[in-house]
Amino acid sequence: MPQTVRVGLVGAGNFTISRILPGFAAVAGCEVVAVANRRLETAEKVAAQFSIPKASGDWRAVVENPDVDAVFIGTPPYAHKEVALAALQAGKHVLCETRIATSAADALDMHNAAEAAKARGVRSALVPPAPWYRGRRFVEHLVKSGYLGRLTQVQAFNMNGSMADPTTPLSVGRNELDLYGPYNAAQLGLTYDVMAPWTGHATRVVAHRATFTPERPLTPGGPMTKAPYPEEVTAIAETEGGAVMLNMLNWASHFSESRIELYGDAGTLVYKLRGDSILAARAGDAALKELPIPPEHEGAWLAEDEFVRLIRGEIAEPGFSFWDGVKNMRYLEAVYKSGSEGRAVEVG
Repeated sequence: MPQTVRVGLVGAGNFTISRILPGFAAVAGCEVVAVANRRLETAEKVAAQFSIPKASGDWRAVVENPDVDAVFIGTPPYAHKEVALAALQAGKHVLCETRIATSAADALDMHNAAEAAKARGVRSALVPPAPWYRGRRFVEHLVKSGYLGRLTQVQAFNMNGSMADPTTPLSVGRNELDLYGPYNAAQLGLTYDVMAPWTGHATRVVAHRATFTPERPLTPGGPMTKAPYPEEVTAIAETEGGAVMLNMLNWASHFSESRIELYGDAGTLVYKLRGDSILAARAGDAALKELPIPPEHEGAWLAEDEFVRLIRGEIAEPGFSFWDGVKNMRYLEAVYKSGSEGRAVEVG
């Protein structure tokens, strides 16, 4: 029988409730035994809903609980480093939400701590980005098998109209600098993680940032305050694989569509986020046509199962590691610096 893995949750927001908790519940021999949230009453509500034995308003109660083998960190990024380092030091395996930290330096500290803990048999992983999950392995297969020929450009468009109305309050989004840090660019980092396996990591970035509505209500009908993040970010990067990577965010665009476009010297592919629709054509074809995702290349959401298998020693390495988080934060910092200073920036 495989060992039972007892998980404690730090942070019980929408993502934890809608995806992580059901994911752990589906893994045989895995139990969620504790939950902590910033407000005790919300932790108790989640505990009651999912029959979790222990609830707390202090994350330390989870990390210090002797009945907890592994910790999932689902807080905003400002707390990731402190919780992860404490958990690793306590000998707990760690699964951290996608945005690893608020700075590359903190991300590197987390990676180094994870590597040191690995020598003691303590494992760590990042939750992979959820958008584009179903089809990205198929796209990677097409890229590596030469379907597109030599990949020359990849363009991601993260588009919606959530902030198009200038009266939309900041409370509808992740707009707290103290929680998310200065380098937060919403979906930009997630899309980077999706594209990097196709292109290699970014090596040099030129970026543009625009704030269309400098002040917004803090809450519905509340006082006006300065918008902490831009509605538009466009980053153009040189990559290790030679392809040009364009990564655009615009959350003030009506009737828009999130998609990723790949161009090679032998073909083109367009991956639309809505419906995981993939259109493709090769040189000589009349037009793009739908390319169904074959079952053998379809990505199923298995982040929690993979983490438990990692703990049990059934797989050697996670699919998405703390080092991937370091590369992501170095990219986001380079985008911020380039967009703020108006110059090209090398990505560390």
